[in-house]
Amino acid sequence: MGALLPPGPHAGDVVDLNRALAVLHALEDVGAPEAQADSLLPAEPHAFLRQFARTLPAAQQALQFVAEASERYDAPDLVRTGVVLPRRSVRLAAPVPRPGKILGVARNYSAHAAEAGGSAPLEPVLFLKAPSAVIGPEEEIVLPKHSQAVDYEGELAVVIGRVARHLPEEGALEVVAGYTVANDVSARDYQNVRGQHFIGKSCDTFAPLGPSLVTRDEISDPHDLSIRTFLSGELVQSARTKEMVFPIARILAFASKLMTLEPGDVLLTGTPAGVGMARKPPRYLQEGDVVDVEIERIGRLRSFVTVERS
Repeated sequence: MGALLPPGPHAGDVVDLNRALAVLHALEDVGAPEAQADSLLPAEPHAFLRQFARTLPAAQQALQFVAEASERYDAPDLVRTGVVLPRRSVRLAAPVPRPGKILGVARNYSAHAAEAGGSAPLEPVLFLKAPSAVIGPEEEIVLPKHSQAVDYEGELAVVIGRVARHLPEEGALEVVAGYTVANDVSARDYQNVRGQHFIGKSCDTFAPLGPSLVTRDEISDPHDLSIRTFLSGELVQSARTKEMVFPIARILAFASKLMTLEPGDVLLTGTPAGVGMARKPPRYLQEGDVVDVEIERIGRLRSFVTVERS
């Protein structure tokens, strides 16, 4: 597991949390420091999330060590020891490379419901998206040769950090590990025209996630964030998450009535108005496009658009 560093001597660089904890343990003469770090901070994201109550404090301890060491003249060389990695040398993966399930929410912004020719629903309308569609930041959205109407949908994504069933709405956010940025890419000619909602949402590469997982304690109010989507530099979506029809806690409570939510599951909370199918004329993704989804306090998720070659 890694973390992007906030402002400071190594701002923007990446911390290898596992390595940072191992170095800290070695300095404290803890026996078998690398094994201890592996136990407390597993590198595999699902293992990290399944033990979230234990791994989060360990990650925070590792980051605190790096922050303090960066200010000390007698601290170990964090770059030489492999604790701090220059951002340019690191390829970020999706925060959850293969979720157990991806739940989406349809028409969760009234303006988007209206531009799609409908109205906001009376209860959350959920759908599934295939986990195999996930890609990381700065990877390619591949337009299938059999679809001519692939659309973007910038969204706030919620990552589950604890097993949950029959959640009360009050306190439901306690099962959230954190938040990331998503693009719910959709083949409209399959989703809408042919009624193939699942496959239209689940084509390979249709679920970009990233660039990082911002833990719940860092976001005091997930319903007060700016969300914007840029298509090849043009601003095409702009809203605030307070415009959601159903807040996150209500969606989690509704979903958990009928299914178990598990660590590593991802909830896509819906897209604002401005999608390509609603433009006049429609503006679908084309080869060479660059899609940026930016959410305040979380980051910018960039994807490059190409076409299927074989």
